[in-house]
Amino acid sequence: MSTEKTYFDKIAEYGQLIVISGPNGVGKNTVIRQYLSEHPIACRSISVTTREPRPGEEDGKDYFFISVTEFDQLVRSQALLEHVYIDNNGYGTPRKAVEENRKEGRNVILNVDVMGAMKIRALCPDATLIFMVPPSWAELERRVRASTSLTDQEIKEYLECAEEDILCASQYDYVLINDEVDKTVRRMGQIIHGNRYSRNNMKSFLESYIQGELKPHSEFADAILSM
Repeated sequence: MSTEKTYFDKIAEYGQLIVISGPNGVGKNTVIRQYLSEHPIACRSISVTTREPRPGEEDGKDYFFISVTEFDQLVRSQALLEHVYIDNNGYGTPRKAVEENRKEGRNVILNVDVMGAMKIRALCPDATLIFMVPPSWAELERRVRASTSLTDQEIKEYLECAEEDILCASQYDYVLINDEVDKTVRRMGQIIHGNRYSRNNMKSFLESYIQGELKPHSEFADAILSM
């Protein structure tokens, strides 16, 4: 029994990295907030930024607000999994915090754009990429108009960017249709739970199992473990 427990302690002992992308206005933050409220073992990665805090934002909760010099140092030292500049302000995902949370067995949720997601995939091949789409184009436009005070021209440009994003959805592992928040959160949970038993997330379990069960009587175990 103790041997079995040792093996099963290895299942998902290293947290997953879940990367969420989608057009602005599709509801990513709403879905992520609800998922985190229902799954306290998971956590949201907090980005660093060089912009000034907006009213109501808290340092260490919404963002880590840092200087341009500090941001440049993080970029040069490759301490960011991804980074981008928007309106002359830097935004990035700290590598250390993500890795520490994953080592503690916590699933880390990132909300990044398509370019950031592709950068993370290159650095973290075991990351799971989820793209969120609206149930219809008309619904996306309705949500954008309801949540912003943009002009018609600005909304047009907004939607053009959304179109470019959606055309990249095929590069992701999963696509979620955010028709109703509760349903989307449930589907997202199913993806993450099922992914717990993927090859990447079961690696430590397999190594422990091969070491204990196969190595004592298999001449091929060492070769398998070294692969």
